[in-house]
Amino acid sequence: MELLWKCAALGITASLLGLAVGKERGEQALLLGMAAAAMIFVSAVQSLGETEALLRRAGERAGLTSALTIPVLKSLGLALLGRFSADLCRDAGQALAAHAVELACACAVLCVSLPLLQSLLQLVFDYA
Repeated sequence: MELLWKCAALGITASLLGLAVGKERGEQALLLGMAAAAMIFVSAVQSLGETEALLRRAGERAGLTSALTIPVLKSLGLALLGRFSADLCRDAGQALAAHAVELACACAVLCVSLPLLQSLLQLVFDYA
């Protein structure tokens, strides 16, 4: 909860400063917003460590191997990074770059998910 307050304060402060600076120096306002967003993103991702540990323990108790749980965690991280990066590109007025980032993210998630697909195919063909 404390992290949320800090992130909200940083975001609001950066937004207000961006509005004040933006009329005369638009590029500096954009950089200020991007820097604040990056700091908030890093803080939020670091707070996911406890969630990762919980998911790993739950997977172990359920009898799932790390070969099945790690791709899910990696996919989640890639999706968050891709969304964040694409939104930054859109805010900078680069819609085409945002779409390219989203495409690259989708390809990366597919590559990371291949072990899950292999396990599924093995399960289907072993029981068929």
